Amino acid sequence: DAIPIEKDAVILMTGGLGGIGLTLAERLGRDYGAKIGFVARSPLPPRETWDEVLRTVSTNSAKARRIRGLQAVEAAGGEVMVLEADVSNPVEMNAAVEAMTERWGNIQGVIHAAGAIDDAPILSKESYSVDTVLTAKVQGTQVLSDLFPDGALDWMVLFSSVSTVTAPAGQVDYVAANEYLNAVAQSRQGGKTKV
Repeated sequence: DAIPIEKDAVILMTGGLGGIGLTLAERLGRDYGAKIGFVARSPLPPRETWDEVLRTVSTNSAKARRIRGLQAVEAAGGEVMVLEADVSNPVEMNAAVEAMTERWGNIQGVIHAAGAIDDAPILSKESYSVDTVLTAKVQGTQVLSDLFPDGALDWMVLFSSVSTVTAPAGQVDYVAANEYLNAVAQSRQGGKTKV
């Protein structure tokens, strides 16, 4: 079934400042005029300095790619705001949701694409490394589920990974984190919010 995206939909996106997220956001801007709040742990410079930043930093820097990506979303017809928050932190996420709601009204959809990967053989993995890989997907999903119980949204997309099928060496924690997303999506089938 297709995701029921409305024109001018208000969408919260975690982990969306990478290539896949920005490409998806550009499409949402072009096709639906979406208003997208990007949740990021690392802040971007103030919008009024973006042109100057693009003139002074390396074209290939993450900062420049993110700014150009956000500008492309806006050029395609979307609206954007960047919210500094860690998806696994309920207080920060609540503040991000409040900021979006104050600016645009109710949020219709969430795209949870945040995640981390740290390849290493299981016996050499440190607990902090495993925690880092699990946190965004597992704790982040729980925070989002608490903020948006069934029926609070029209839809929620959880970005899992093909690694749950291929189970690549060195990714036991990443596979587990993505299987958690799959399990949450399965558990919420038939609810008011399409997951």
